[in-house]
Amino acid sequence: MRHRVAGRKLTADTQHRIALRRNLARALFTNGRIITTEAKAKATRRFVDRLITRAKKAHALRDSDRSAFVHQVRLLARDIPDRAILSLLVDRIAPMCADRPGGYTRIIRDAKNRLGDNGPRVVWEFVDRPPEMDEDEDAGKSKKK
Repeated sequence: MRHRVAGRKLTADTQHRIALRRNLARALFTNGRIITTEAKAKATRRFVDRLITRAKKAHALRDSDRSAFVHQVRLLARDIPDRAILSLLVDRIAPMCADRPGGYTRIIRDAKNRLGDNGPRVVWEFVDRPPEMDEDEDAGKSKKK
């Protein structure tokens, strides 16, 4: 029975799950939209929502209480050690989600399954995507052609 057992194992040990969660969050924060499997997106969604909520708190405290701001950023740095991603999260993503009380991302099922094992793919993206993320994605597509 699975009474009171939270989370998904994703057929990986604990350290691998933690690394996977951090890498998926980093990719989502950088790109604004990623394609992954449904199980990975659902398992990481809660982690990402908590990071964004903490970043919103940090952004609100930036000008008023310096020590509380630093505390919130250090709590974020436990899970996202990259300073560039951290500043992106606090400076751009937190203000983008400031009016939303939760549910910052959406998971949209992809029509095609993964080729290797026929796993269900999803597009995982922010609900309120800034226009510059769309421009970055369009620029990346034109470079590949």
